Amino acid sequence: MIKNIRHSGIVVRNITDSYNFYSNLGFNVISDEIEKGKFLDTILGIDDCEIRVIKMSCDNQMIELLGYRIESTFGKDIEKKVNDIGCSHLAMTVDDIESVYKKLTDKGVKFINPPESNGKVKVAFCKDPNDVWLELVEEL
Repeated sequence: MIKNIRHSGIVVRNITDSYNFYSNLGFNVISDEIEKGKFLDTILGIDDCEIRVIKMSCDNQMIELLGYRIESTFGKDIEKKVNDIGCSHLAMTVDDIESVYKKLTDKGVKFINPPESNGKVKVAFCKDPNDVWLELVEEL
């Protein structure tokens, strides 16, 4: 049986941009390593796979930024909508959504909408540098 959700892995276009983005959201680096070899090739089904993996955490939640070194091992880069089939988004609780919204919009991050309240929470959706949807939530 499942004990917990271990982490979310995000394949990134530019690992430096992604690291900076998630650092600005408050994630801290746990490790930054190059992974390669027969074990990785076998479990991923990709020959000669080499990945720079930056593990980051925030409040006991972990993400892995996955920077594939060999361009031929990249998957397809497609524009996803928040309601497409598959993994939809990562949701993050924030202390002050208005300040996070301002900080990110000042850095050029595009949002679907400004923070919107239903009386219980304020929510806004944006994309990270890899077009992964993020749901930012402030509990009221």
